[in-house]
Amino acid sequence: MSILLPTRKVFESVALHASAAETASGTSAAVKLPIEFRAVAFEFDLTAAAAAAGDTLDVVIQTKSDQSNWLDVVHFTQALGNGGAKRYVAAISAGVNQAVVETIGTALTAGNVRNIWGDEWRASWTIVNSSNPSFTFSVWACTQ
Repeated sequence: MSILLPTRKVFESVALHASAAETASGTSAAVKLPIEFRAVAFEFDLTAAAAAAGDTLDVVIQTKSDQSNWLDVVHFTQALGNGGAKRYVAAISAGVNQAVVETIGTALTAGNVRNIWGDEWRASWTIVNSSNPSFTFSVWACTQ
Protein backbone atom coordinates (compact mmCIF):
# COMPACT_ATOMS: atom_id res chain seq x y z
CA MET A 1 0.00 0.00 0.00
CA SER A 2 1.42 3.37 -0.97
CA ILE A 3 0.67 6.67 0.68
CA LEU A 4 0.26 9.76 -1.46
CA LEU A 5 1.67 12.89 0.05
CA PRO A 6 0.29 16.27 -0.95
CA THR A 7 2.22 18.07 -3.65
CA ARG A 8 4.00 21.15 -2.43
CA LYS A 9 2.85 24.22 -4.33
CA VAL A 10 5.46 26.62 -5.62
CA PHE A 11 4.77 30.16 -4.47
CA GLU A 12 5.49 33.11 -6.69
CA SER A 13 7.27 36.21 -5.41
CA VAL A 14 6.89 39.55 -7.16
CA ALA A 15 8.97 42.65 -6.43
CA LEU A 16 6.80 45.69 -5.76
CA HIS A 17 9.93 47.78 -5.08
CA ALA A 18 13.35 46.38 -5.96
CA SER A 19 16.07 47.16 -3.45
CA ALA A 20 17.12 50.78 -3.88
CA ALA A 21 18.06 53.82 -1.84
CA GLU A 22 15.22 56.33 -1.61
CA THR A 23 15.58 59.92 -0.43
CA ALA A 24 12.03 61.15 -1.09
CA SER A 25 8.46 59.85 -0.98
CA GLY A 26 7.28 57.78 -3.94
CA THR A 27 5.15 55.02 -5.40
CA SER A 28 6.09 51.88 -7.29
CA ALA A 29 4.59 50.85 -10.60
CA ALA A 30 1.37 48.83 -10.40
CA VAL A 31 1.70 45.06 -10.81
CA LYS A 32 -0.79 42.28 -11.32
CA LEU A 33 -0.37 39.20 -9.14
CA PRO A 34 -1.23 35.65 -10.29
CA ILE A 35 -4.98 35.28 -10.66
CA GLU A 36 -5.54 32.32 -8.33
CA PHE A 37 -4.25 32.70 -4.80
CA ARG A 38 -5.69 32.44 -1.29
CA ALA A 39 -3.29 34.70 0.56
CA VAL A 40 -0.49 37.18 -0.02
CA ALA A 41 2.47 37.72 2.27
CA PHE A 42 4.13 41.11 1.89
CA GLU A 43 7.71 41.69 3.01
CA PHE A 44 9.27 45.08 3.72
CA ASP A 45 13.04 44.63 3.99
CA LEU A 46 14.88 47.74 5.19
CA THR A 47 18.58 47.06 4.71
CA ALA A 48 19.97 50.52 5.48
CA ALA A 49 18.63 53.56 7.29
CA ALA A 50 21.21 56.30 6.82
CA ALA A 51 19.24 59.13 8.28
CA ALA A 52 18.82 61.15 11.46
CA ALA A 53 16.70 60.25 14.49
CA GLY A 54 13.88 62.55 13.33
CA ASP A 55 13.63 60.98 9.86
CA THR A 56 10.90 58.40 9.22
CA LEU A 57 9.85 55.99 6.48
CA ASP A 58 6.29 54.69 6.17
CA VAL A 59 5.67 51.87 3.65
CA VAL A 60 2.14 51.03 2.57
CA ILE A 61 0.81 48.29 0.27
CA GLN A 62 -2.13 49.43 -1.83
CA THR A 63 -4.58 47.67 -4.15
CA LYS A 64 -7.05 48.94 -6.72
CA SER A 65 -10.33 47.04 -6.74
CA ASP A 66 -12.52 49.48 -8.66
CA GLN A 67 -10.19 50.32 -11.57
CA SER A 68 -9.53 53.87 -10.35
CA ASN A 69 -8.98 54.30 -6.57
CA TRP A 70 -6.03 52.97 -4.58
CA LEU A 71 -6.81 51.54 -1.14
CA ASP A 72 -4.34 50.90 1.68
CA VAL A 73 -4.31 47.22 2.67
CA VAL A 74 -1.05 47.00 4.68
CA HIS A 75 0.73 49.76 6.61
CA PHE A 76 4.02 48.45 7.99
CA THR A 77 5.50 49.65 11.27
CA GLN A 78 7.17 53.03 10.78
CA ALA A 79 10.95 52.87 10.28
CA LEU A 80 13.15 55.42 12.03
CA GLY A 81 16.16 57.07 10.42
CA ASN A 82 18.47 55.81 13.14
CA GLY A 83 16.66 52.49 13.67
CA GLY A 84 18.95 50.27 11.59
CA ALA A 85 18.01 47.34 9.38
CA LYS A 86 14.56 45.78 9.89
CA ARG A 87 12.39 43.20 8.14
CA TYR A 88 8.61 43.16 8.49
CA VAL A 89 6.10 40.68 7.08
CA ALA A 90 2.32 41.13 6.84
CA ALA A 91 -0.26 38.88 5.21
CA ILE A 92 -3.79 39.22 3.93
CA SER A 93 -6.05 36.22 3.41
CA ALA A 94 -9.12 35.55 1.29
CA GLY A 95 -10.63 33.49 4.11
CA VAL A 96 -10.81 36.33 6.62
CA ASN A 97 -13.82 38.63 6.87
CA GLN A 98 -13.23 42.35 6.59
CA ALA A 99 -15.30 44.91 8.45
CA VAL A 100 -16.92 47.66 6.41
CA VAL A 101 -14.48 50.49 5.71
CA GLU A 102 -14.73 53.75 3.85
CA THR A 103 -12.42 53.06 0.96
CA ILE A 104 -11.85 56.44 -0.65
CA GLY A 105 -9.53 58.75 1.22
CA THR A 106 -9.22 56.57 4.29
CA ALA A 107 -5.61 55.94 5.25
CA LEU A 108 -4.62 52.86 7.21
CA THR A 109 -2.63 53.53 10.38
CA ALA A 110 0.80 51.97 10.93
CA GLY A 111 0.87 48.33 11.97
CA ASN A 112 -2.52 47.46 10.48
CA VAL A 113 -3.89 45.23 7.70
CA ARG A 114 -7.13 45.11 5.69
CA ASN A 115 -8.15 41.83 4.02
CA ILE A 116 -9.23 43.44 0.77
CA TRP A 117 -8.36 42.19 -2.72
CA GLY A 118 -7.88 44.09 -5.93
CA ASP A 119 -6.64 43.64 -9.48
CA GLU A 120 -3.45 45.66 -9.16
CA TRP A 121 -0.96 46.15 -6.33
CA ARG A 122 1.74 48.67 -5.53
CA ALA A 123 4.00 49.94 -2.75
CA SER A 124 3.88 53.54 -1.63
CA TRP A 125 6.32 55.18 0.77
CA THR A 126 6.46 58.45 2.64
CA ILE A 127 9.75 59.86 3.87
CA VAL A 128 9.64 62.64 6.43
CA ASN A 129 13.02 64.19 6.95
CA SER A 130 14.87 66.57 9.16
CA SER A 131 18.17 66.16 7.31
CA ASN A 132 19.31 64.23 4.22
CA PRO A 133 17.58 60.88 4.60
CA SER A 134 18.45 57.73 2.68
CA PHE A 135 16.51 54.52 3.22
CA THR A 136 17.49 51.40 1.26
CA PHE A 137 14.65 48.89 1.09
CA SER A 138 12.73 46.38 -0.99
CA VAL A 139 9.09 45.30 -0.93
CA TRP A 140 7.94 41.86 -2.08
CA ALA A 141 4.61 40.11 -2.53
CA CYS A 142 4.48 36.31 -2.28
CA THR A 143 1.21 34.69 -3.31
CA GLN A 144 0.04 31.44 -1.75
